[in-house]
Amino acid sequence: MLRSKSGLEQLLRIRTPYYHSRVPFVVLWSQKAGCTAAFKWFLWHAGLFEQALQYRVDEEGLSIHNYEVEVFRKTPGYSSKMAAAIQAGTPILNFVRCPYSRAFSSYMHLHNRFYIRFERDGIANAGLDLRYDILRSIYGDVMPVEYPVSFMDYLLWLDGQNVEEIEPHHAAQHTPLYDLPGVTHYRLEDFSDALDVIENRFSLADSSAEREKFSSPHHLQKSVVDRHALMQLFERGISLSRSPNYGIPEVKREQLVGTPYGELIERIFRKDIALYQSIGN
Repeated sequence: MLRSKSGLEQLLRIRTPYYHSRVPFVVLWSQKAGCTAAFKWFLWHAGLFEQALQYRVDEEGLSIHNYEVEVFRKTPGYSSKMAAAIQAGTPILNFVRCPYSRAFSSYMHLHNRFYIRFERDGIANAGLDLRYDILRSIYGDVMPVEYPVSFMDYLLWLDGQNVEEIEPHHAAQHTPLYDLPGVTHYRLEDFSDALDVIENRFSLADSSAEREKFSSPHHLQKSVVDRHALMQLFERGISLSRSPNYGIPEVKREQLVGTPYGELIERIFRKDIALYQSIGN
């Protein structure tokens, strides 16, 4: 049963979805699950893409999300109009990333190479504070920021958290928004094919020629490494002092299933995994 309008507006504060009157659907999203690409694509259909690209262009990689928070979602009546649209039956779409790949991406989110400078210069940063919390859970004391955090350290810490309430880059993708009626889920790994299906379903303009512009500039370049090297890297952790050309490994489900890492991910993100496996079935 659909919630009251006020109750729905309250629910929409959870990862506030993308809504615009020019787009015939609402889009749900999650951090570390293609939210930048999905938002750019959504803005393109709303006729706001070029405007958003020009917003605070001095902050490369962040400007699109600054626009989202400071302009797009500040549109008068944004949440109220979205709640009314959902109650009127507007379809809801969502992109779900492979939970195994996303878990490693969230782990990498702890490894901002600038944290060493932030610590040295006393710069306040929420990500740095979270890394300190995790270091304290590993070592039992406040340790310098460059002390290593292995992938297993991270997953064990995560296993002790309420993954529905922690910092959203590390939280589960699944939220109560997924229980709204009429939500259609697509796998992020099928993003371009999904956009074709969606644009055809809603008779929208074909964005295929523009999609290279939708990628996120702050994505790390991935490299393919063999299983032994990957397990060694998991055990030792990622260096904060790595060079800009450091090869971040590509991590997929097939590499983790049947390992202690995969078993932890399956326990921590069981709702996400069940949903991901059900898409297309």
